[in-house]
Amino acid sequence: MGYCEIVNQERTVAAAILDILATHRIEVAFGIPGVHNLAFWKALSANRPKIVGVRHEQTSVYAADGNFRVTGNLGVAITTTGPGAANTLGAFGEASVSNSAVLVISSEAPIALRKSDMTRGLLHEMNDQSALFAPLAKKVDGKPLAISVNDAQSAISVAAYLVTKLQEAPRGCGYLGIPADVLNQLAPDKILSESREPVHENLAQLAEVTNLIEKSQRVAIWAGGGALDYSEEIGALADRLGAPIFTSFAGRGVGATSKNYLTAPVHEPEISELLAESELLLVFGSELDGMNTKNWSLPFPKEVVIIDPAPDKPAINASSKRYLATANFKSVILNLQKVVVKSNWQDYAQICSTTKERLQSSILEKAGISFVRAIDENWSQANSIFCDMAISGYWVGVYGLNKRPRRSAYPVGWGTLGFALPAAIGAATKSATLVVCGDGGLAFALSELATIQQDKLPITILLNDDGGYGMLRYDQQVMKHPERGVDLFNPNWELIAESFGFAFQEVSLAHLGSALRNSEQSGKPSLILFREKLNPPRSTSPRWREVN
Repeated sequence: MGYCEIVNQERTVAAAILDILATHRIEVAFGIPGVHNLAFWKALSANRPKIVGVRHEQTSVYAADGNFRVTGNLGVAITTTGPGAANTLGAFGEASVSNSAVLVISSEAPIALRKSDMTRGLLHEMNDQSALFAPLAKKVDGKPLAISVNDAQSAISVAAYLVTKLQEAPRGCGYLGIPADVLNQLAPDKILSESREPVHENLAQLAEVTNLIEKSQRVAIWAGGGALDYSEEIGALADRLGAPIFTSFAGRGVGATSKNYLTAPVHEPEISELLAESELLLVFGSELDGMNTKNWSLPFPKEVVIIDPAPDKPAINASSKRYLATANFKSVILNLQKVVVKSNWQDYAQICSTTKERLQSSILEKAGISFVRAIDENWSQANSIFCDMAISGYWVGVYGLNKRPRRSAYPVGWGTLGFALPAAIGAATKSATLVVCGDGGLAFALSELATIQQDKLPITILLNDDGGYGMLRYDQQVMKHPERGVDLFNPNWELIAESFGFAFQEVSLAHLGSALRNSEQSGKPSLILFREKLNPPRSTSPRWREVN
């Protein structure tokens, strides 16, 4: 293990940690000041990350996650002891299961006042605060990256370690807990920080994979969230192999520069049939989880090769014994591009076009796909879209057109209702962001409208108010249950928008496009209300077993 020295310049531990973040090009963090963590706010300066103040600790992690999803850089949340840290867990779980690189830094009870064998009743005190995060944290050598420290040197060295490790593939989430009194101490003169050592990739099976490709007439590619940084390479490989590119929810936009990129999801029968017809599937950076594969009922080809830094889970999910355990996708792709050029074995664009034409002519699905099209045609590809767990979000998150990776975010994932609005705060520090949500999910974070207005964030909320939990209402209908608990009292949305200084407009589908264009161009916080009820798409589990 190699180390480098970080020299102290009369700065506190909190200041030194902010400097570490700045060294890694992290420009913004999200948090709430508390009596135990004020050292971070005291240490703020022009050359250190800005801290965007949010209204709930859970939002700090959602926003850090959202920031990671659009930038690819580590997202950082700063919270306070006890209940402040505990409030982040739902968002921490979503980020963790989605393999987002997110670091939660929290104060803990002052070490000088603690007793090792008991809690004394200190403000916010609890035993083993890091244990809250351990089950969801990324593991390195079997140990969770959820670490509490007791001294200044450990605080800074562990911070540097976590910033590095969480950004290594496969990415994940971590927690650092630091006693309040330690945060205010001067940083030691010399701090040992782990330096990154070169990774030696094991590509022993590469020749075997190349041979499989040479012998296969119908090669296909599946790209997940772990492949977001290799979009152009995967697109070029698909063109050379004549392979269609299937993408997971997190992988939307990967390979979109290729003519072989599939703009319709694998949940639609035409696309799943294409998967079944393939002979060899190359899987880059995807766990092949239940929601993306209809609980592993998709017709995978006989030969599946997993290319992933942690191939065990996707290999089990695909019942495959062929894998390359590597994070060096670029090297693998360059080698695979040496195979003979293959022709497309289907007209992939036509298949997607046929699928969307069928949806457009369907009584059940016409409104949903028209809603998606209005967004595709009127919200810039340069700006992000964050979708919630809502029927409107299911349509846009899965069926929306993404011409680049990191354009849209969708919380499946862990499936956390209320994700879109707070996560969009992290994205909107970079550019205009569209939130697609239902009335139930928006209610989870109404207080964050104040954050958006206070920081003048260019967020447009597209609210589909269908009178409650529309997806759960549909579930009850399918299961022939009485409709209970799914109808909600909602406020006057125009008054809500007005009270927070948001522009407001209620629109029909015919006028949705112009409302989106005007809001995006204004760059001001706005709320667009759309009341039409939508039927859920085939990507939702109640529809998985439909035959046609």
